[in-house]
Amino acid sequence: MSEVAQMKPRPAELADITRLLVRAQSGEARHVLTEVDGLLAEALNQHAYDRAQWLRFVRFASFHELHLLDAADEEAQEMIRLAEPLGGDRIWEAFGHALRSMALLLRNRFEPAYDQLARAVVLLEEQQTTPGYAMGHAINAAVLAMVRLDLYEFAMAWLERLRGVAEELSDAMLHTLYAYNSGWLQLNWASELELIGELDEAREHYRLTLEAFQSAPRGVDVIDRSYWPREVVVQACAARAMLGEGESVIPELRANIGAVTSTQRYEATLVGHLALARAWANAGDLDRALEYAEHARTLGDSLPRLHVATARAYREYAELVRRREGTSPATEAFARLTEVLVRDRWEERRARVQSFEERLATERVQDELRRRAAAYLTDPLTGLGNRRLIEIRLPELLVESAATRRPLSVAFIDIDDFKSVNDELSHLVGDDLLRELAQEMRAALSSDDAIARFGGEEFVIVLPNRTAEQAYELIDGLRQRIADRVWNCLPEGRRIRITAGLAQSWNGATRTQLLAAADEALLRAKRQGKNRVEIRASPLPDDL
Repeated sequence: MSEVAQMKPRPAELADITRLLVRAQSGEARHVLTEVDGLLAEALNQHAYDRAQWLRFVRFASFHELHLLDAADEEAQEMIRLAEPLGGDRIWEAFGHALRSMALLLRNRFEPAYDQLARAVVLLEEQQTTPGYAMGHAINAAVLAMVRLDLYEFAMAWLERLRGVAEELSDAMLHTLYAYNSGWLQLNWASELELIGELDEAREHYRLTLEAFQSAPRGVDVIDRSYWPREVVVQACAARAMLGEGESVIPELRANIGAVTSTQRYEATLVGHLALARAWANAGDLDRALEYAEHARTLGDSLPRLHVATARAYREYAELVRRREGTSPATEAFARLTEVLVRDRWEERRARVQSFEERLATERVQDELRRRAAAYLTDPLTGLGNRRLIEIRLPELLVESAATRRPLSVAFIDIDDFKSVNDELSHLVGDDLLRELAQEMRAALSSDDAIARFGGEEFVIVLPNRTAEQAYELIDGLRQRIADRVWNCLPEGRRIRITAGLAQSWNGATRTQLLAAADEALLRAKRQGKNRVEIRASPLPDDL
C-alpha cells in the first residue's frame, strides 16, 4: 500500500480538474457539466490551452457517465482538432484518439474503435518528453480501451508505462488508476484463463488482482469519496470468491453492489452477481447460487458484446445446474453449447489480438507517411499549414463550392507593425508571438476551415460555406479578441493588432484571382488605418 504522505500534491490548476473528474464519475455528471461550461469559456478567454483541454476531458467523462456517447465522441474530436496544429507535443492528440476509441466501442462501432486506439498507441509510442499528467491520463484511457477490447497483453505493457509516469510524478491519482485498472485487468485475464481450463494460472491472476487493489494509495480524500472504492470492493470480492471464499465475502458484496448498480456500472454489476453466485456455491447453497448466476447471465446478455464475465456466467450457470440436477440430456446439451460459446469467444479474442497487431504495424507506416506529407504542407514554426497547403487546397474547395453552389470566402490577415516586435524585443519573441497567434486563430475555426501561414507575418484562412458577410463576423471577432488579449511572450501592456481583407468567390474564380481579391481588400484596410477588416465581395471587371 502506498502512503499518500509520500505523494506530491497536484498543481493547483489541476487539483480542481481532478475533483470535477471524480465527481462526474460519481453521480454528479449533470452538475459538473453545468460548472465546466463556465470554466471552459473562462479558460478559452484566458488562452489557457492546457486547462481548456483538461476541461474537455471532464466534459467527455461527464457525457460518458450520462451515456451521451455521441456528445462524448464530439468532445474527443474537438480535443484532437485543437491538438493537431501544435505538432511537436502530440499528447493531447493521443489522448483524444484514446477517448474516441472508448466512445466508439461503447456505441458498438468496434472497427473504428480499433483504428482510433491504434492511432493513440502510435502517438504515445513517439513521446520522448518528460512524463506529465496528461501523458499519464492518456495512457490510462488507452488501457481502458484495451481491456474493454480484451487486448490484455497490450494493456499489461501500457500499465507498466503508466506506473512509470505515476512514480516519476509521485502522483496519488495516477498510482490509484494504475492499481485499480491493473486489478481489473488481472481479474478479466484470470476469468479468461479459467474458462479455457488453465486453472493454476487463473488462480495466480486472481491473487494478482488482490495484490493490485491492495497497492492503491489510501487516504486520498477525493478518491475515497467517489464510487471507485466500492467498485474495487466488488471486483476484489469476486477474486476472493473465485479463490474459494464463501459466506465471508457475501456481506461486503451486498453492501457495495447496490452503489455500483446505481451508477449504471453494468459490467461491475455483472461481476458482482457472478461473485455472489460463486460465493453461495462455495458455501453450499446451490439455489441461491443459481439465482445469482441467472441474474449475471441475463445482465450479460444485455451487454453489446460477449464480455468475458458473460461467458463466465454461462459456464457458472451450466455447472450449477449440473451439480443440482445431475446429468441429463438437457444439462449436457446446455453444457456443450456453453463450451462452444467459450471456445468461439477465445478464438475471437486471439483473432482480435492478431488484428490489432496488424493495425498497429499499418498505423506506424501511415504515421510516417503523414509526417512526411505534413512536413511538406506544414509551417514548422506555427504548426499551421504553409503556402503550399493553400495552393493545393483552395482550388479543390473552389471546385466543391461551384458544384454545390455554396459560398466560399478567403481572408488575408497581416499582423500590424510586427517588425517592431522583432526589432525591439528580438526575433525569438517574434517567433513565440507567431506561435501564440496561430493557436488563437486555429481555435476560432471549424474543422472544415483551412488556415496557413502564407509568409512572414501573413496568414490566409479559407472559409467554406460562408459568405463574405458571415466571414466578416468571424474574422472581426477574431481581430477584437487579438486586440484585447494578453500575450505570454510580450511585456505587460504590449498589445497586438491585425488587419484583414476578405473576398468571396464568384463563378469561375481561380485560386490566384480570389487570393488577389482578398489581398486587395487587405491593402485597402491598411490604407484606411489598420486594425480593421475590409470586404471585397464582388469581382472587379479585371477579375472576369
